[in-house]
Amino acid sequence: MFFDDTGLKHSLLSPLLAQGSELVLPPTPLPDNNCVYPNWWIYLPEDGRHDGITLVRLWWLGRKVSMEVYVLGSGGWGIPTTAMTEIELPHPTPGWKNVLYPFHGKIFMAIAAGYTLGLDLTTSRFFTLKHPDGVGSNFMLSYADSGLHLLNAEGFQLSIWLHKLTCDDNGGWLLVDTFCVHEECKRVAGDVWVPRVGDCVDIVAAGDNAEFVFLVHEASNVVLYVHLRSRVVEKVYDKHDSVHRMWPHYEVCISPLMMVWPPVFPTLNG
Repeated sequence: MFFDDTGLKHSLLSPLLAQGSELVLPPTPLPDNNCVYPNWWIYLPEDGRHDGITLVRLWWLGRKVSMEVYVLGSGGWGIPTTAMTEIELPHPTPGWKNVLYPFHGKIFMAIAAGYTLGLDLTTSRFFTLKHPDGVGSNFMLSYADSGLHLLNAEGFQLSIWLHKLTCDDNGGWLLVDTFCVHEECKRVAGDVWVPRVGDCVDIVAAGDNAEFVFLVHEASNVVLYVHLRSRVVEKVYDKHDSVHRMWPHYEVCISPLMMVWPPVFPTLNG
């Protein structure tokens, strides 16, 4: 995403080849004037091809949620398909925790109000997955090989839930793992904080298959990486040593880049 003399533009680059060719996408369609609080995302197809890039625009008006889906073709973004929820949301302006990339033709959007909103791109219909009892607003979604993971934090306790997606999306959540990171946090952070009542960690990012999470511990201003399978906890960022010293109220945003390992680098010419 970048700006030029004509406005906001989007381009496609390979993260493994910084000097590679750049594909500049056509301007995104303008939202309707009736759109309230619009959000939009651009996705590559699930097989990684450049054709068939999808633009998803979501907005809500009152308690109704609407979405437009555009597919990029040779003639531009084309005519959108439109979906609208058949339910009323609990709050007029819900908070979106995270929005996942398309998976098996579906997109999932976590809502802080207690459930996840899904969109089936093939049928342009919405569906909802109610969160397990006890899951508050400190959670994150990630894909699993067989469905959807929900990672929740309560204090220093992590719980990992699995929702196996069926054809009717009516399966329930299953608790598959728990882990308390308190002792490991103390070992990693040393004496920079004294645990007290009310201390907690916030989930800011999660990897596919619930392999890892990034946590922020506000009491010590550190970001922790937790590899859930091996129970390894590492401090990866300290807000005391960064720009956050000047702007301490800035939120930490993390976007993990997933790729095959070892990476296959393109052959350089010349």
